[in-house]
Amino acid sequence: MSLQLSFSIADKTTTISLKGSLNEYSSALNGVEVNPQFDLNLDLKDLVSINSLGIRNFHSWIYSIECQRLRLLHCPRVFVHQLNLVSGFLPPKAEIESFFVPYFSEASGEEVSVLFTKFLEYKIVDGNVKISFPKVTDSKGNPMELDVLEEAYFKFLGAYS
Repeated sequence: MSLQLSFSIADKTTTISLKGSLNEYSSALNGVEVNPQFDLNLDLKDLVSINSLGIRNFHSWIYSIECQRLRLLHCPRVFVHQLNLVSGFLPPKAEIESFFVPYFSEASGEEVSVLFTKFLEYKIVDGNVKISFPKVTDSKGNPMELDVLEEAYFKFLGAYS
């Protein structure tokens, strides 16, 4: 699936929603600029995959963008993986406002992605990341557990919160 972008502007904030795959065919970001006096929100909830060329293209594009604040919303697992893998993937001014965390139920085999939001499930207190893990249950009421290694998956929060 090729990358598709949609745009909205409200209250001096430009929101760009990305849908599809970031790969060598993702030319949709080429030439995209925003008003440097506005904030930029990137909504990534419909981003389904990223490959190495997509990482390079996105990295070059995001570092070229001038804006007041840069916030990323609804970051999927594939994006979080890149945040943890690629040092400096985002500019230092970038803030992760929300991201998905995978959970799994041994009892039912169900999987679910839970949205973690800044100041609700995580925040920075005295320079340290504090995470509040919600109780998640499957469709039968069985408790679900994180389906990632906590130390590795949440590592990016220190850099982008």
